[in-house]
Amino acid sequence: MGGSSNTINPWPFLLPALLLCILFFLIPTVNMVILSLTTENGIGLDNFKLFFSTPHLTQALYRSITLAISATIMGSVVAWPLAYFIVFCVNKKWRPLFLLAILAPFWTSFTIRAFSWQLVLSDNGVIAWFIELVTGISVTLGILYTMNASIFGLALFCSMLTTFTLYGALVSIDTKLIEAASNLGAKPFNIFKDIIFPLGLPGWIAGIFLSFIVCVGDYAVPTLLGGGLKPVLAQIMLSILKGTYDLSQAATIAIILAMTVIMCGLPLIIYGMLRRKRVSV
Repeated sequence: MGGSSNTINPWPFLLPALLLCILFFLIPTVNMVILSLTTENGIGLDNFKLFFSTPHLTQALYRSITLAISATIMGSVVAWPLAYFIVFCVNKKWRPLFLLAILAPFWTSFTIRAFSWQLVLSDNGVIAWFIELVTGISVTLGILYTMNASIFGLALFCSMLTTFTLYGALVSIDTKLIEAASNLGAKPFNIFKDIIFPLGLPGWIAGIFLSFIVCVGDYAVPTLLGGGLKPVLAQIMLSILKGTYDLSQAATIAIILAMTVIMCGLPLIIYGMLRRKRVSV
């Protein structure tokens, strides 16, 4: 008995997940990289050179990044008061109800949600109707089918997603820390700045990163709310697949989008690693 070990080998449990990752992530990614490097003359970077030498493609990349950053910033800022209110102002027994209210939109299709905002933002929509009801003046909003409408639609999604990740971080904060700071005479702003914000930062960063990933490659919102007049890369990729069906060009766009996410998210990842290292030390 003394020589026996009760240590459980984790590999049999990890193997199914590892196989799924290889089958549905690694193999498609490798295949996509190969397609992006495949040209009429063999293997090379011609597809990437063509992309960056084509003005409408580089402009679409710029619009995709601008749209994603703007929506992510707006959504992440809105998430703080929402998560803070649910964690510190709402009774524990009522928290699930508030979380359910935020979760409810996720039960419907992303496309249906974007289409529903057409009815709200259009010149004959709910907002225009309400303004006319209150002021008696008929107004033309001019919001629908613009970049601002796309940013607004994606920002709402980002706010919900970031609220959940931020809620998970804030709800795990030991309330004794806040009580101790308050008893020592710390003002509410200082408590937030020195305790709540630093401890909630990992959840906030996770929400920001996830939101940016969704926004930079989204197709539905820029199409239904932006109108597709100034296309983003996701729209161009779909038009290529529906038109010429050039898999190499579509794969090139997908790789560039993936690299954009990595480069924009790398500072957040490095910051998280350094912060974890400081905490462990």
